[in-house]
Amino acid sequence: MLLLIAQGWISFRVTPEPYPIVRMPSFGLAASPDGTYPATFVRAEASFSDGTSSEIDPYEIMAPFRFSTARPSYDYVFGPERKTEIPSDVIDWLRGRVEELSGGKTPTELRMCWTEADVRLKDAKLENVTPCELTLVEL
Repeated sequence: MLLLIAQGWISFRVTPEPYPIVRMPSFGLAASPDGTYPATFVRAEASFSDGTSSEIDPYEIMAPFRFSTARPSYDYVFGPERKTEIPSDVIDWLRGRVEELSGGKTPTELRMCWTEADVRLKDAKLENVTPCELTLVEL
């Protein structure tokens, strides 16, 4: 009984929530009564040592991860709301992934942009689009 109480206390005191160890995750948001669904979109663009730049698909960057954890991990580590510096070994890994995805070019930085919007379920049009929240990672 003491173990369950301790787990419950930890579960509600720690951020982000330590599921599924103690609590199961929520099952996501439902569409609002006006027929829209909130979504966060992310883009990434890499700059290279030869002065060029190209768009890099964040899902391709995270391809080595299980699909269900790729985007949450990406947002947690690189997102604008992260609470800590990105560790050097993660930056080394990111540099290697961008280099691999760009055909061997040497990346110098990766700019990632998060935008929130409401998606209308009827026709998939975007409403209430927020400005880009930028994360810049020097590689």
